[in-house]
Amino acid sequence: MNGYQLAVMLREIDDINLELYGENVIVAVFGLGERSVPEAQRLLDALALAAERSGQDPAGKKGSFAIPPPWGELVLTPRQAYLGPQEVVAFSRAAGRIAAESLASYPPGIPNVLPGERLSAETLSYIQHTLEQGGSVRGASDRKLQTLRVVRD
Repeated sequence: MNGYQLAVMLREIDDINLELYGENVIVAVFGLGERSVPEAQRLLDALALAAERSGQDPAGKKGSFAIPPPWGELVLTPRQAYLGPQEVVAFSRAAGRIAAESLASYPPGIPNVLPGERLSAETLSYIQHTLEQGGSVRGASDRKLQTLRVVRD
């Protein structure tokens, strides 16, 4: 189960709203005036129930993190790609092109693509999946990722 799915389940189980959630991460924050022990137990109980309902191992022994796609081939230096001639293409047509901007799916916000890398369909699919699950992307000039800046051929 990823963090997006878990966030929905925690809201359904005990009205627990997470501060942040993503493919491989959840962050729960306790309010300043809340009693930490009862609230922590409430969170732990809800997590255990979510794991049980999903058929997951509550101890996490069988689970693993989702693996991000491999780095793309570096064709140009980041400087050459970022400052060189560029064009804007539809996101759906960007595979195989050389990125002119960085793309970092958030969370966690670590770049998946740097300028100068050849964009792979696998990486673009990973980033699109993050958006579909409620995440966001940083670094792109088009926040909705309808388009991408790439190096002009």
